[in-house]
Amino acid sequence: MKKWVWVLAIIVVALGVGGYSYSRQQLQERAYAADIQAGKQALKSEQYTQAESAFTRATRTKASDVAAQRYLTQTQTYVNGTQALKSHQFSEAQASFTTVKNTKKGSGVLGDRAKTSVKLVKKIISKRKDYTDKYQKALSLNRANEFTDSNGVLAVLFQSKSFHGTYYNDIYKKAKALRKENNAALKSLTGSTPITDNPTESATTSANQTSESQSAPATQPNDSQQKSQRADDKQTATTQSDQTTTQSATSGANSATNNSTPAASSSATTSSITNSAGIQATREEFNEAGLNGNRYTDAEIQAIMQKAAAEHTSPVQAAQHLAQQP
Repeated sequence: MKKWVWVLAIIVVALGVGGYSYSRQQLQERAYAADIQAGKQALKSEQYTQAESAFTRATRTKASDVAAQRYLTQTQTYVNGTQALKSHQFSEAQASFTTVKNTKKGSGVLGDRAKTSVKLVKKIISKRKDYTDKYQKALSLNRANEFTDSNGVLAVLFQSKSFHGTYYNDIYKKAKALRKENNAALKSLTGSTPITDNPTESATTSANQTSESQSAPATQPNDSQQKSQRADDKQTATTQSDQTTTQSATSGANSATNNSTPAASSSATTSSITNSAGIQATREEFNEAGLNGNRYTDAEIQAIMQKAAAEHTSPVQAAQHLAQQP
């Protein structure tokens, strides 16, 4: 009799343990599936931090699961690529986006975004090489004291709308400094500052510069104005270069003694020019990424730029996010 009692007890315990293990496994499966689904949904909404957290939980729930680890690694690599692009580490960004694009059985959403980003980075790298080559040519002419020819090469650079974009800002600043150096050298040699017209920038500001049809580019202050207003520049270093941009050559001398009203008008005009240049540069970035920037109005692009700044993403990514929304 005792033997049967022990056998029955063992059976009951075995069933209890087995039932507990089965229930625990079912709970794990449900939690795992919920985390994977939450991660995928976060990717669609470009909430990459939430996606990483969800996929991390999934890997902990099922430590040996390959799919969860694949989603997590792909997400982290894409985020690394985005951060590298923002930091202008273009080779690293290209490598990260390529890895995400080539991931098998991963997120299709990330794969498509990475594919677009790879194309964008390739174009950026190509343009940077072209712009750098032109700058180096202008620099070599400057070192050979061919200041006029150096300015001519720089004028070609400034005519490119995309050259004003954020991805080329370092080259743009060096080109501006070199043009200033060329103009200073020419003025010391000839007694007057040469004027290198930039059709692209002049067209942007022609409505506000009727007396400057032959002026220097709108984004670069005229050197003769800078020197004639040296005393004012020391007091208003943070704003004077923008103010002198939109003032005419003939009003430069008067502004040195009475620039309160023109300064206000110039500041507003310069802000308009800057916004216009930024919008156009962003439109060029859209075109490079295959988004057809011409279909966006200026107001839409400005809103996308604000969204990108708020979300700490690129304008292209912000536009893609908006396009995916119903």
